[in-house]
Amino acid sequence: MLKLLNILLAAFFLISCSGSKELGKSEPIRKVKVTDIDISNLPKELTVLSDPRSGVWSVSFYDLDSKETIFEYNKNKNLLPASNLKMVTIAAALKILGPEYRFATEFFINGYIDRKLNLLKGNLLIKGTGDPTIGRDFFKTGTLNEFQPLIDSLRKSKGIDFIEGDLIVLTPFKQEEAYGKSWDIDDISSYYSAPISPLTLNENLTKIIINKGKVDIVPPYPFKIKLDTVPNLDKPEFNRLAGSDSLIIRSDFKKSISGFVTVHNPDLFFKRNLKDYMARNKVIFMNKTVTVTDTAKYPVFTLYSDSLYKIINKCNSESNNLYAEQIFRKIAEVLSKDTTLTDSLENLKPDYNNLIKVNEDIYKRMFGIDNFSVCDGSGLSRRDFFSADKFIKVLATMYDDEYFLPYISSFPQPGMEGTLISKMTHIDLQNRLFAKTGSMSGVNNISGYLLTKKNHRLAFSIMNNYYDFGRSRTNDIYEDILVYFVNNF
Repeated sequence: MLKLLNILLAAFFLISCSGSKELGKSEPIRKVKVTDIDISNLPKELTVLSDPRSGVWSVSFYDLDSKETIFEYNKNKNLLPASNLKMVTIAAALKILGPEYRFATEFFINGYIDRKLNLLKGNLLIKGTGDPTIGRDFFKTGTLNEFQPLIDSLRKSKGIDFIEGDLIVLTPFKQEEAYGKSWDIDDISSYYSAPISPLTLNENLTKIIINKGKVDIVPPYPFKIKLDTVPNLDKPEFNRLAGSDSLIIRSDFKKSISGFVTVHNPDLFFKRNLKDYMARNKVIFMNKTVTVTDTAKYPVFTLYSDSLYKIINKCNSESNNLYAEQIFRKIAEVLSKDTTLTDSLENLKPDYNNLIKVNEDIYKRMFGIDNFSVCDGSGLSRRDFFSADKFIKVLATMYDDEYFLPYISSFPQPGMEGTLISKMTHIDLQNRLFAKTGSMSGVNNISGYLLTKKNHRLAFSIMNNYYDFGRSRTNDIYEDILVYFVNNF
């Protein structure tokens, strides 16, 4: 229902623009181009830009129909974009992959089937392509029902109740490519920094529950857990040591506690939980070493994700980093096989550094931008650098694109599910603001689309780094600025 409402509001944004050009004739835009701040020439909502305590800014507001910049300040200043970078990732994905693209996870068998024993004298093999959605409902349902068609195919179509061999991953996880460049090592165990892998289950995330000394891990994963009792510790701490399965949990343990922790080895996590689910449904692995003379692989089942159109909603609205990273890598993987790429990018090995080069190159061509740095798709990296003007070019490109409706409908809106559920809730912004937030330590940004009361469609980007104000106050400042533009342009 919320997704449908998003689409209807996004469609209203588009439909209204049919009258915007007529209104524009009688309501000329007031340009306020600013390079050196002069407080006397600025409305009070924008004087914060001159306050040295407010940090470094890059700001731009652009009328999408008249193709004019109506306000700018340091618009070319590169700053840390944080999750605003997801807007670029999603824009490129829609244009390269298309809204109907689906990730595919393929299952094969090798060896041969002993019909008398209902036994596969071989292995079940799996090939992942980075689907971030597998097991996404585990915390709600407690099961992995999307694998039921696989079991049905093995038992009903192939007559297999037992697999003599093992579950073999054809696309193994690479620890050296688990994270974006320059991700903070202190974030690695946190739910928002899950490792990126060809096979992903439950977003590579577990929930740890400790009650009266009993430790439950759901979905199961073989952590090496040390409990560290710290008297009067108000909030429990869950810290997985980087590069290991060792997990230290600090608490006073006086009451039941829980927390989310990322896994170290996604392949192990995936295999263990899939095998457990299959066993509960009467398909049993014997885990023997099987010699298979026939090297052929026979397809059994393909698990498809939702369409990209649905996936990007979680990526932008919830600001899910794993989703953004899987999409980012899929774009590069597809492009790296494109023979129209420049000579310098053709035939690149699909390692992470080269995938970054491919995406940077296509961003330059697709959005007409230069002088930026992209080291991941989510914005977690401290080596990402982007400016307000570059975000405007991405937003403006998508405004004229055939996939604008799915693009804008993936953006959060005030008071609705997503990162703006409790932000920018002023009445004048309701049904008028479609915006992506981006924050991390010392960073608070917001960019997106704005429908003014005079029916002008604006693309905007407000980037703020290194502020001394609290984030809550900065959000209030952003709300005041956006309300000003809604009412005056």
